[in-house]
Amino acid sequence: MGTQGTNTTTSNGAQRTQIAPIETILPKSRFFSSYFMGGVSEHLPSAEVEWDYFTKASPLAHFVGDGLTVPATERGTFKTAKIETPRYQHRKVLGLKDMKNRLPGEPHGSMPASMFKTLEERAARLRFEDDVECVEAVADMRELVTAKFITEGVVQVKGYGVDREIDYNLPNRIVLLGSDQAAFAADPFTFLRTWISALKRLGFRPTEAIMSPEIWRFFEANEKWIAQLNNLRIEKGSIDPLEEIEYGAPAYMGQARDPFLKFYTQESEYYDIETKTMKRHLPEGSLILTTPEARRNRFVYGSIDYMENGQFRSVSGEFIREEWHDDRAATSEILVTSRAVPIPANTNSWLVATVM
Repeated sequence: MGTQGTNTTTSNGAQRTQIAPIETILPKSRFFSSYFMGGVSEHLPSAEVEWDYFTKASPLAHFVGDGLTVPATERGTFKTAKIETPRYQHRKVLGLKDMKNRLPGEPHGSMPASMFKTLEERAARLRFEDDVECVEAVADMRELVTAKFITEGVVQVKGYGVDREIDYNLPNRIVLLGSDQAAFAADPFTFLRTWISALKRLGFRPTEAIMSPEIWRFFEANEKWIAQLNNLRIEKGSIDPLEEIEYGAPAYMGQARDPFLKFYTQESEYYDIETKTMKRHLPEGSLILTTPEARRNRFVYGSIDYMENGQFRSVSGEFIREEWHDDRAATSEILVTSRAVPIPANTNSWLVATVM
């Protein structure tokens, strides 16, 4: 059978069939907030979080002559990081004007009164859509914050009434300039092996290289190296079967023996409000060397103060939903808030290089 629709009549008596609406939903990436944030989330009773961190050396004992005592080794010092959890929100207001006109896909024209949607039926649909949109918008911002944390180590908290930054001081952040960029393009393997060695000296074993497609072309240009690539019988450029339905999941390129890594490309995008353009979560010309420890970062959720039934309250959660109704203005309002902030398990456990 063919497509079924709703038969209606126009004002001049002409017959027509209205079929289902065509809806395009822009894809949403959750790669960074899932792949790199495998630690257990924590909900705080406050809006601020702090932690101590330090790098502990592995000293060697000293040779000492008879009758002498080795000097005492100084204790290591630590630093304290402090973050005010950022607050981000999405808000929708539903009023009478939103329900006066038909919604997409709602039949119209000359037809029985029973087929027309009531105000409450339209409101129920719009409330559901508003709920989904608010949660998705907050989750999108959390994904962007996580991507900035991983790739740049700096999160710009800039919006309505706020303009500050969170700087994680990533130690393994490399930016190639000038002649080094040309050298990388000619021989990316030498640079990659150097960076792998740097992570190993810190006690971490790199397992994956995730890069923008532009960088992969430099590796792909070496036909001899490509020939030894084990793609596990998966066509180059296809998605890992475990992640094939997720937008933003990295495309599996294969596993190499030298250097011993799995190679992926990643190119999900988000809409940048300030520039009004689409940008990459993983900036063009960037490469991430990951280790198992790099996937153990976690989210902490700062507390949010609000009023309910005339009482002030504080609550912490992944998505905090508030709803208000104004009978006089004939409006209802939904607000979803989060104070999620990424907390590193160990900032030494991954390396980010910008090579273009």
